[in-house]
Amino acid sequence: MQVNNGLQIYQALSELARRYQFRNRDEVCCYGLTVSQCYALEALAESGKMPSSDLATRLGLDLSSTTRLVDQLVRKKLASRSRSVEDARIREIEITPAGARLVSRIQLDLVGLVDEALKNFPADVRKALPEALQNLTRALRDCSVPQNNFVPVEAIARTKR
Repeated sequence: MQVNNGLQIYQALSELARRYQFRNRDEVCCYGLTVSQCYALEALAESGKMPSSDLATRLGLDLSSTTRLVDQLVRKKLASRSRSVEDARIREIEITPAGARLVSRIQLDLVGLVDEALKNFPADVRKALPEALQNLTRALRDCSVPQNNFVPVEAIARTKR
């Protein structure tokens, strides 16, 4: 028997995202960083030096927003910007040692938070959760909703009830 609990999962994931992120991408979250700045530092820590355009793509931001974000990280001495050796037109972004230390601290603190939140969960659930979340993330990334399923907000507003 197949269980159709997509709405319940959607609602639970939405609430989890709100709780886990605490704030939107432009507000200061913790450690004096915005959520976007945290994401950028994590991306740089994970992938190493990368062109601004690659960082923009990874963060889902346009290039001008990424430039402003990197400017803030450079001012805080958490990232550095340099010209590419291969092509001087390309600006590459790299995490600094201070930025790497901060990312490690943030990740350790978040691991502690998650561990505390899961302490009363059954061991088999704690063990299965990472793989289940990774599989769900992969499945959602691979899903595509046909464009004709989206209704412009104007059309909804005109609909008589």
